Amino acid sequence: MPKLRVDDFDLHYEEAGSGPPLLLLHGLGASLEDWEHQIPAFAEHFRVIAPDLRGFGHSGSGRRRVGVARYAADVKALMDALDIHGCRLVGHSMGGAISLQLTLDHPSRIERLVIANSVPSFKPQSARHYIEFLYRLVVMGMLGPARLAEIGAQRMFPDPADALQRRKLIERGRRNSRGIYLGALASLGRWSVLERLHELQMPVLVAASQHDYFGHAETVRFAHALPRGRLHWFKGAHHGLPMEQPAAFNQVVLNFLTGPLPRLRRTSHSAQPASMPDFGPGAQSE
Repeated sequence: MPKLRVDDFDLHYEEAGSGPPLLLLHGLGASLEDWEHQIPAFAEHFRVIAPDLRGFGHSGSGRRRVGVARYAADVKALMDALDIHGCRLVGHSMGGAISLQLTLDHPSRIERLVIANSVPSFKPQSARHYIEFLYRLVVMGMLGPARLAEIGAQRMFPDPADALQRRKLIERGRRNSRGIYLGALASLGRWSVLERLHELQMPVLVAASQHDYFGHAETVRFAHALPRGRLHWFKGAHHGLPMEQPAAFNQVVLNFLTGPLPRLRRTSHSAQPASMPDFGPGAQSE
């Protein structure tokens, strides 16, 4: 698999297919291997590029402090190196945060955006949020990546039928650097683009899971604040949506990436009420 010198580290990535460029950005503690079900499916329609983010997978870490803004700059450098001036972008979890940041920093470079299992602010604002951050900080800080991977795999894939997927996730998680993981987590805890969602004038799909870490109301508010936003709920799914329900996820994402453009609508810069009605699967927010 190819590597590129980006800034002060060697970035490892996978490329497959041909056609319009499509970038896939993985989540915290993950790698491009998490896209094993998406790369071959999407490569039938696009030139797919999936990097290992700085400090994860087979990429180096360099000497710079990791964080959402740094990761966005790294991906922008990868796009420049590969002569990609415009692309479609899919981000999962932390990759969703990076995708939002990259798109806001360089809106003319992103044609369509898919945010899976992610939200526009990771700043803890509720007891549930604080518990999620605290558990990761304590387990990774005190017990290390192997134990965190075991707990995370069980939470993401609780179905006994998903034993193989749990084993894969645990094996990948064991390779994580404690320092890189904690640095990225700390950066996420300070990151928010809630007040800038109205700037995203391109079509955006929010792919959400029924049993995710994020609450239903905050996900609905996110989608409703997007000028060309769509929301698709995946029933029964957890945080590892692209791995847990790959066939359904791939179909919804491909329909969005290749289908007609959603019409632009007016949005308010303020948060919408929690009682806002849900949107049906794949339906445009109104």
